[in-house]
Amino acid sequence: MIAERVYELLPTEWPLVIGDLPSTNNVVVGIMEYDGATSTEYFGDKDSSSIYGPIVKIVIRHTSYATGQQWATQIRDTLHRYHDDSILSILLVGAPIYLGRSPEKLHEFQVTFRAQVKE
Repeated sequence: MIAERVYELLPTEWPLVIGDLPSTNNVVVGIMEYDGATSTEYFGDKDSSSIYGPIVKIVIRHTSYATGQQWATQIRDTLHRYHDDSILSILLVGAPIYLGRSPEKLHEFQVTFRAQVKE
């Protein structure tokens, strides 16, 4: 549910996918949703979340470092503190991070959010 809503909020001209990044695309933005039992803290409490507090991880793969970084910043600015009738809040976890270069020499970035959904 959250992944589909995030998909709708991001620019339509971007190559968006829900789920893992396809291996055939050089430029892609993958939106992954986890059940909320996933801790976002390295030493975090594993049982502090529920299915109503899902984690949304967005991974950007791009041939250009500058464009990938710009997209990560735009994602952060669009989604951080977002709320509507069904979503209480979407909050950034940490900061957008550069994951490095893939084996295909493509730049990868990650932006992670914790969402609160109305029951």
